[in-house]
Amino acid sequence: MVKVDTSPARGMRDLLPSEVESRSKIAEVILRTYREHGFNQIETPAVENLERLIGSGGGDNEKLVFKILKRGEKLSDLSDEGSLADLGLRFDLTVPLARYYAQNFSKLPSVFRSIQIGPVWRAERPQKGRFRQFVQCDIDIIAEPNVTAELELISTSLIATSRLGINDLTLRYNHRKFLDQLLPWSGVAQGLIGAALIILDKLDKIGADGVSRELIELGVDEAATSKLVSTLLEISTSDALPHGLFEEMNLSEAVQSEISAIASLGHNGRFGDVRFLFDPTVIRGMGYYTGAIFELGVSEFGFSIGGGGRYDNMLERFGRPAPACGFSLGFERIALYLSEQKFEIPDVKPLVRVRCENWASYGLASEFVDRAIGMGATAQIEGSSRKLESALRSYRSDYDARDTKPPWEILIEVAQDANRIHRIGGEAPEFDISFRS
Repeated sequence: MVKVDTSPARGMRDLLPSEVESRSKIAEVILRTYREHGFNQIETPAVENLERLIGSGGGDNEKLVFKILKRGEKLSDLSDEGSLADLGLRFDLTVPLARYYAQNFSKLPSVFRSIQIGPVWRAERPQKGRFRQFVQCDIDIIAEPNVTAELELISTSLIATSRLGINDLTLRYNHRKFLDQLLPWSGVAQGLIGAALIILDKLDKIGADGVSRELIELGVDEAATSKLVSTLLEISTSDALPHGLFEEMNLSEAVQSEISAIASLGHNGRFGDVRFLFDPTVIRGMGYYTGAIFELGVSEFGFSIGGGGRYDNMLERFGRPAPACGFSLGFERIALYLSEQKFEIPDVKPLVRVRCENWASYGLASEFVDRAIGMGATAQIEGSSRKLESALRSYRSDYDARDTKPPWEILIEVAQDANRIHRIGGEAPEFDISFRS
């Protein structure tokens, strides 16, 4: 027989029960934190019209959309010029949220605080911490123009990561309007700003020399390139805000105030373990950002575990203009980090296994299951096709191999005329089995 390749598609994964359980606990902590801070959970479809995904300001991610072939009559009626695809899998949760708000705004609060936790898809090259299907955890605030939205999003996200035991965090933040003024101030021609920002976003990948080379190839002269890159590097290594540069650039008071507001979170003592760093090298690839932008990283991890920013213009594209701001926690990277840190699942329930001698003893076994669940345990009924001694050896082997062991586990064999108890591992509480069928 020909062996069938059973591996998942490239960039996708199968998850074992222990992995799913761990991920569920992580999601529970994040979701509980979001809800406690007044955010409301919504759901949007995995599939969006392609015309909404393309041209949404998603940057390079728009090139990574998984497109869905037209179906049935739509496909047979195509002209030579017709597109083969009309739908696509969402590449983030922000574009679907903008469409959702435009569709449902009359049923939503005047200032809408949303939660979305779900999978997104990007057809990119898989690597550590980066998959083609992955989960994002987003919170967004729509119709709040004040910087309090940014402060709420950052604070709530930091509380969630703190509850997960993630320490040694750095919140790097920037402002798109600062960048919009910094590049012309450095000598970059107005027509090259968009392309120059894309190059600057690669600073952590190709370094200062690589960025300088690409800027010059783009058409930025050497003097402007040197001034821009040296200014970025100088600011990004200092913990202090560059107020002197702000004044020299004649940066607006409103933008300076928003930058200072985010900096203040690092000084009020609430997040003492988090380093707040104004970093003009934080660009973020999404073209829809209009104001403050931020990334959250773990120092020892090497890449960010979350980020976001203000995107005031996106909703106008969907016919419902409103200011908006969001923060997304990268669930996969958080799960990977916690796995490497030997994250333990809290509140593991005791496990009771009830073996049925035959179908006639199923009713009695069910009574044991109900009683165990009432005591706060997890319980399951199993057949007893194997001899008890063999089953015990197997159970002990499984128990010893598990990464996360329940605090106690017992095995009960139920026969039609007798009950036999066998305890496996840990300390078991009293379990009354004195009754008979």
